[in-house]
Amino acid sequence: MPRDEHFEYTLPPIIEQLNLEKISSQIPKMTLQPCYWDELNIGDKMTLHVKVTRKIILLYAMLSNDYNPIHVDLNYGKSLKMFGSNIAHGILVLSFASGVVGSRLVGQGVALMGIKNATFKNAVKIDDRIAVAAEISKKYSSEVKGQIRYYIDIFISITLEDSGATAAEGTSTVMVFNKSRP
Repeated sequence: MPRDEHFEYTLPPIIEQLNLEKISSQIPKMTLQPCYWDELNIGDKMTLHVKVTRKIILLYAMLSNDYNPIHVDLNYGKSLKMFGSNIAHGILVLSFASGVVGSRLVGQGVALMGIKNATFKNAVKIDDRIAVAAEISKKYSSEVKGQIRYYIDIFISITLEDSGATAAEGTSTVMVFNKSRP
């Protein structure tokens, strides 16, 4: 018989106790430039460099409610012959693409519509440095409910900086709200 269980998610107390004003004050003040589909070019690229620390992994575990020992239990991580260490959540690693795309490569006036064909090829371990590259690979328009919508596909590649091995890759689809500058 299939399992069908339900549970209520709540933030861990250490996160729940954080002050929203203090959290908000730590968010960098960025002025994003308006994004126009006509001004985006195939080949435009941006890369983010991140050191994936144990603290980042644990915070993500608490926010996502994924406490698999492969991510959070140091003794379990050390016992894994395949990795020899805890590894980051695959979705955590892929999530860095959101910041590269939404805040750096394109800017204000876009909506991330999804990531297609995401594959995880090599594990990211505690303190690995990764390069998260986002490159516009396609531009197209499509009629949706009688209106023309403008899209770009962005190839995402996440590389382990020490070895050059690919950790993850996929294609992000982004809808651009404005075709051209007024």
